[in-house]
Amino acid sequence: MEKTVAFFHTTMNTPLPLKQAFHSRFPGASLITVMDDSVLPEVIANGGSFTPGIVRRLVSFGSNVQMQGASVAVCMCTTLTEAVAQAGLALDIPFITIDGPMLAQAVTEGERVALLITANTTFRASSRSARQAAIRTGREQVEIDTILVEGAFEALNQAHDKALHDRLIAGAARKAALTHDVIALAQVSMVDAAGLLEDLPVPVLTSLKSGIEQLSQYIEE
Repeated sequence: MEKTVAFFHTTMNTPLPLKQAFHSRFPGASLITVMDDSVLPEVIANGGSFTPGIVRRLVSFGSNVQMQGASVAVCMCTTLTEAVAQAGLALDIPFITIDGPMLAQAVTEGERVALLITANTTFRASSRSARQAAIRTGREQVEIDTILVEGAFEALNQAHDKALHDRLIAGAARKAALTHDVIALAQVSMVDAAGLLEDLPVPVLTSLKSGIEQLSQYIEE
């Protein structure tokens, strides 16, 4: 039986790479894409935290895609991890995040993890998610440093210069590799920068491939 997966996006930077990777891995599955670019401005206006209105929107998204036949819902925005957890309590289908498997791998493979982000809005959420991953895996001793890549967000979303965005991330990752034994690129929009870092002596993890692979438990039953 063909399965359906629904993805919630907050930026136009993620739907296309997600669709390509998803259909490559699960060619027989159906995909629902929902995009709401008003979420991050609302988070910024609320001092970097999600609002009750955002949780209600996530519940609405989950309820709607469930009626459309989705067997699982996935949030692509790392800023909304805690909001997803709250919204998931009101749904009858699993509501998961794209970066969970990557964070679990990062805290397992290293003693000092550099978690690179490009948006201030995701600093708190990504840091908490990584720490929770360490606790769940019994790796409380792991040191996690969340590093904001200055200028990368503006390069991608204001100047629309993806090449500069990727170079800034790569430069920050190379610097972090001098003092860390795992580099984790927190957001899906950062995935292409990993291609500039293949010569690094430490693992460089991204969330797209592992985040899609986790769906096998819902699709390949």
